[in-house]
Amino acid sequence: MGRYPKQERAIDSEEVRLGRVNGVFGVRGEVRLFLHNRETELFEGGGFNVTLVSPEGERQSRRLTSRSGAGKRVLGKIDGVESPEAARSFIDWEIVCSPDALPDPGQDEYYHRDLIGLQVQTPDGANVGVLSDVLVGDVIDCWQIQAGDEEVIVPAIKQVVVSVDVKAGIVIINDPVDLEA
Repeated sequence: MGRYPKQERAIDSEEVRLGRVNGVFGVRGEVRLFLHNRETELFEGGGFNVTLVSPEGERQSRRLTSRSGAGKRVLGKIDGVESPEAARSFIDWEIVCSPDALPDPGQDEYYHRDLIGLQVQTPDGANVGVLSDVLVGDVIDCWQIQAGDEEVIVPAIKQVVVSVDVKAGIVIINDPVDLEA
């Protein structure tokens, strides 16, 4: 179990983990956010309704907005939090939501949770393995594939990924070694 067992038990396995509150910023009750997808537009404008889950397992529904800070920092505002002291009380709270609350991904975009567990094959139908993790990179993401006793890492780029069919549960990839020739 994670760092906070009560928090882990309070998060439903179907809920989508969006990130967590990891600090306080300024004097107006803003927070620093760690988001699994820093590029998300979910919290922009009017914000997004989320569930915040404390290390002790308490759950609160709140509206969360965000804005860019210096560098790669993401700053957020939790509805109803107006002071640094109140913001500090939310440090280490997980940010989750129901999968139904998320917008449909765009064309050639996928939620990580939808990719994990898909069968990976070559264009000629040979089994490569099972997509076991998405490794988020600064420039490109890579996909980890469990191939028997081995793990294979491939870049998630068009030259490698031929197609993704979430409904059928299949990803078709070119062999990245063949692309180097």
